[in-house]
Formats: sequence, structure tokens, C-alpha cells
Amino acid sequence: MEQRIVIPRLVVRPILPPPLKIGARIRPQWLEWQVGRYRKKLSFGLGGKGKADIWVPEREGEQHNLILTQFYDSLIPQYGFIGSSQYAVVGTGSTTPNPAQTGLVSEVARSNTVPSGESNAAEYVSPGVYDIRRVYEFTEAQVGGQNLTEWGFAPVSAVGGNLMARELFRDGVGNPVVLTLASDQRLRLIYRYRITLSPTTAQAVTVNIGGDGPGNRTAQFILTGRMTVPPNYANIDFSSGPTGGDLLVCEVLAKGQEIGLIGQTFASSEASPLTYLHDIFSLDPATPYTFLSFSSASGRSRSASVLLGNNDWLITIRSVVLTAPEIPLRTPTVNLVFDSGQEFTKDNLHKLLIAYWQITWGP
Repeated sequence: MEQRIVIPRLVVRPILPPPLKIGARIRPQWLEWQVGRYRKKLSFGLGGKGKADIWVPEREGEQHNLILTQFYDSLIPQYGFIGSSQYAVVGTGSTTPNPAQTGLVSEVARSNTVPSGESNAAEYVSPGVYDIRRVYEFTEAQVGGQNLTEWGFAPVSAVGGNLMARELFRDGVGNPVVLTLASDQRLRLIYRYRITLSPTTAQAVTVNIGGDGPGNRTAQFILTGRMTVPPNYANIDFSSGPTGGDLLVCEVLAKGQEIGLIGQTFASSEASPLTYLHDIFSLDPATPYTFLSFSSASGRSRSASVLLGNNDWLITIRSVVLTAPEIPLRTPTVNLVFDSGQEFTKDNLHKLLIAYWQITWGP
């Protein structure tokens, strides 16, 4: 009887880095509430004696809170991480908060009034980490004489089930409290929630440039804080610091809509910076800016792409960038840099589809 020996075949395939991924984690921080009045105070200066209105809290507290599920599922794709918190909301309901809720039980008022001397802010914490700080005030006409028990934040002024957060007012140990306001008292809410973006250190990735393109390419990818156009966006002034570019570009990707010129793309034959707090404002030689095309949100993610025609971007491409720009500067903010030897030349015989920009978010 003939004996056969079967030798197993070993197939060795190169292990490529994972595809490019942008992540955003959004979690609640805390709320500070203040019930108080404005009081007159004498002031003295070069112009002589005068009077100024001074905010005097007469009752206050700090508390933690929760973010509602619909913030991640439906509000972010419409309004973004930042734009979903543009209005403070208060009411008189006492139902226990639950992430599945969408609005207050008994809404009384909404406000997006920032008190004099205060400001909303995107506070830089560390690379890719920002606290969105909102300071809103309700007038005597809105809340004077009310017994307030619940609060929330929303993207729009319209009353309804459109909240990103909902909670009861609580004391320092977490027990629900009723805020009973006199007819001449106001309420001020100071709210923070945290956004954490990644990657903020260079990550090895694989980019599949298919169709008529050159196939799989290895590269390095990073989000950076670089920004050269500090806008006033969603009632927040971004001009206070050098960071925020990554936050605004990710806001564009999440809501699928440009903020001015932020979120455009270009390519360069130079290597973009792979450090978070870099000081490069422009890359040359570089292509013209091109707007992204956004897909519909799919669950808690959205992707974007750019289709280049035969005569577009006719250079050797080393970097592809999403930018927070100031024309004519080509500011590298979200940077993809092909490894040495992986760059490729775009000719006028082919189109090029770049479809790898994708962001995923969650708690």
C-alpha cells in the first residue's frame, strides 16, 4: 500500500498596519448652578465715581450629571459635538434621569444669554482633550418665582425633546433639591463636558488607494491642534489660544458640514508635521484646497471623501491634509504622511478617490 506524506503549505503574507481611524469620546464633567441677584456697587476711576452691577450668588451648588443617548445617536450628526449645547434649559419635573430620555419632564425656559464678564470656551486640557464650558443665565422674567427641579442643554431654541443632557438639580452629596427663586432672582448655569480626540501621536496606518490608484500604501497619521483661523462658532470664541484645530476639524467631520473654510483638504509633496503642537503654518509645494464630500451618518460614525479629476493635484503626493486654514496658507491640522518610498505621483490620465476620512464617536 502506497503511503503519502502530506506537507502542509505555509503562506506568508505581509502584516499591514490597520486602516486610519479618528475617534471622539464625549463624557459629562460637572454643573455649577447659582441662584442670585445683581447688586449695585460703587466704583471709582479716572472718570469719577460710578455704579456697577455685580453678580452675587445667594445659593449655589456643584454636581455631576449624565449625557443622553440621543446626543450620540441623532444630535451629533446634526449639530456636532460643540453645537449640541448652545441652549440651557430648566423645568419643574422630578422624574429620575435616564439616558433614554430626550427632554425635560416640564420645561419652563431656555436661554443662550452669556452674562457680562463671562464667556463660553473650548478649554484645552491636553493633546486632543477639550472641556466645552457653557455659562448661561436666566432672567427674573424667565425663572423668578419658580420652583425649579431639572435642567438640561440643547442645540436649538425650540422647545421639545432635543436635549443632549438632562438632570435634576442636586446638592453637594447628590440629593435632588428644589431651587425656589424669589421674583427678583436669576439663575446661572455653568456646565462642562469633555471631548477626547485620537490619535494625537503618530499612528502607523494603511491607506488603500484603489481603482486606478497605486494600491495599499503605509503611512503615519495624527491629529494636531494647529489652527490659523480662530472662528466664533456655536457661541464660542476660539481666538484665546493656539489650539483647537483638531476639535473643529472633527466637528466638521461629525456633522458633515464645513465651518467656513475649516475641513478642506489638500496634498503636498512635503511631509506634514507628526507632532501635536507643531508651528508649521503652510506646506509647499501644495495643491489647491478641495472641499470634502460627506456621506450620511451611519450609526455613530461618518465618513468623507474627495474625488479628484484628471487635472487635479498633479504632484508627487507625500502628505494629504485636512486643515483649519487661512488662505493662502496651507495649514496642516489633520495629517496623513506616506512613509518614505510610499509616496506616489498623480498624473493627468487618472482620477483619484481619497475616501478614508472617517470619525467614530461615543461615550
